[in-house]
Amino acid sequence: MYNFDVLLQRRHTDSTKWDALGRDYGRDDLMPFWVADADFPVLPDINRAIRERADDGMTFGYTFAGDGYYDSIISWNRDRHGLELLKEHLLPAPGVITALSVVLLAIAGKGDKILLNPPVYSPFFTVVKGLGYELAESPLLYRNGRYELDFEDIEKNFKEGVKYYILCSPHNPVGRVWSGEELKRLTALCREYGVLIISDEIHYDIVYPGHRHTTILQVDEDAIMITAPSKTFNIAGLKSSVIIIKNEKLRRKVEDFAASMHLYINLFAYRATETAYEKGGPWVDEMISYLEGNARFVLDYVKKYLPEVKASMPESTYLMWMDFSGYRFTEDELFHKMRDEAKVALNFGSEYGQGYEQFLRLNIACPRAYLEEGMEHIRKALTA
Repeated sequence: MYNFDVLLQRRHTDSTKWDALGRDYGRDDLMPFWVADADFPVLPDINRAIRERADDGMTFGYTFAGDGYYDSIISWNRDRHGLELLKEHLLPAPGVITALSVVLLAIAGKGDKILLNPPVYSPFFTVVKGLGYELAESPLLYRNGRYELDFEDIEKNFKEGVKYYILCSPHNPVGRVWSGEELKRLTALCREYGVLIISDEIHYDIVYPGHRHTTILQVDEDAIMITAPSKTFNIAGLKSSVIIIKNEKLRRKVEDFAASMHLYINLFAYRATETAYEKGGPWVDEMISYLEGNARFVLDYVKKYLPEVKASMPESTYLMWMDFSGYRFTEDELFHKMRDEAKVALNFGSEYGQGYEQFLRLNIACPRAYLEEGMEHIRKALTA
């Protein structure tokens, strides 16, 4: 029903992914496979809803979240994830990283120790350090082609005074969907040591067959969950996310702090979110099927043409975490190989933590033909 083979012409639209290449890579003639947004046409209902709101003759004055906005989030989480929510649990926020910052500023004290699991989404590091907290790290374990939580190391960190744990669920960049059993074991440790989980679940809608996402609130109702329609529906530029807190005491702290900063989302974000969650189910299902095909294409291509590269099928997200250490390049050599010979832009592993300098993150949310061309560029550069 939907066409994901259309290559959008996004250059000269102030697109970060397409138009910031010169700024971040030093040249603007690259094929972009970096920033985590998709090169697919947006759900038509979202475009239509925004156009109707823009053309309805009204002003663009102050706007609040109406019942339709809340109802759409509640229904989506109940129907897609089995998570029961109430309106009062939901706090709108302009972006997941902004939401994370608001949560920490509202509840954490200066110098509090916060745990991350590298390799992990790079803004987590900048938030923790930039807001004056102490960073603790528990790297994921890599076993039999799969990343896992290191529960012994996590507990060691808890014993050393960690107070907050930022969980990436599903995990960016490694694509893990943490199982219900893993989350139960993790939350049991958190309760034992008095650690609060703040779970970023922005990728929770993009889960491949054979896996099921369990939200943190389904195993720990005192945790804080942050999510958004932005990755699912490719509307990150509209700055719509939601902080979900069932614990009333915590929620009041976060709500009061957000209100003191007048942090709200804009009227188009409200309309897009409501429309996406009301009408976007079939579109998401088709997109996941298309992305699964893209991921399997990359794995087959690597196996056939680039056997030195280690990659595995992601369980979630449209990102693939790829190990290029078999080529024994330094990070600088790998950067120039990709930029100057392959002429592709990927995210480099050092963004996600120390020790990953020979890894790359590949964004596969694009038309298959474009992905094939990009992989061909990489093959030629590595086999020349």
